[in-house]
Amino acid sequence: MKTLLSWAVSLFVITGAALAQTDEATPADEYVDVELSGGASMPMGFYVPDDFDPHREYPVMISVGTYFLHDDPSEFGWVVVRAGVADRQYSVEQSAEALDYIASRVNVASDRFHIFGYSASSAGVFRIAAALPDRFRGVLVMPGHPRQRSEYAPLSDMQIRFIVGENDGYWLRESQAAHRRFVDLGTDTDIEIIADGGHVLSELSGRPLFERIDAEFGAGARAHGAHH
Repeated sequence: MKTLLSWAVSLFVITGAALAQTDEATPADEYVDVELSGGASMPMGFYVPDDFDPHREYPVMISVGTYFLHDDPSEFGWVVVRAGVADRQYSVEQSAEALDYIASRVNVASDRFHIFGYSASSAGVFRIAAALPDRFRGVLVMPGHPRQRSEYAPLSDMQIRFIVGENDGYWLRESQAAHRRFVDLGTDTDIEIIADGGHVLSELSGRPLFERIDAEFGAGARAHGAHH
């Protein structure tokens, strides 16, 4: 089991309130319980590449759930953090404290994170990214969409990516509508519609998801980190 040292991070979050955790998810390399203001605490799990070098910068995905964390989440060179920064049980201030904790343990690439959510929990992902726009570089939802129109403008300078099933009715319509709004704002945005896909895209768990994350965000995260 690896220890937490000075990691480099560009952060990505999976929120998991909408889907139950699974026993088949890959165990994290290290678990910590982070104390926050107001007597709250946030459990976190860290996944580290096998060739981790504390002197290097790494793009990072944070996950508050484990539903899609199969295979080896860090195989593509990302540091993966499971944490509830997008959960509504935490205030924006507490979520910021949790990000500060991670940043105190790592050298954050570009000083900004990425965040990933799915289904109903995507509301929290867009909410926290819009509330703390200087902390995030990109958002991926599978599926998802912002719930408040006021959230679009703060997100417009980020990379926004949507993945949604072709047969996912409401979520397909809302994802497409949100994507169009971001296009109108000049946002770096794209949408992938999975042929014959439903709501829970279990077929993308593990390697297929990590391949998409690295393809969509990896190069940009590393480039920004290299010039920081």
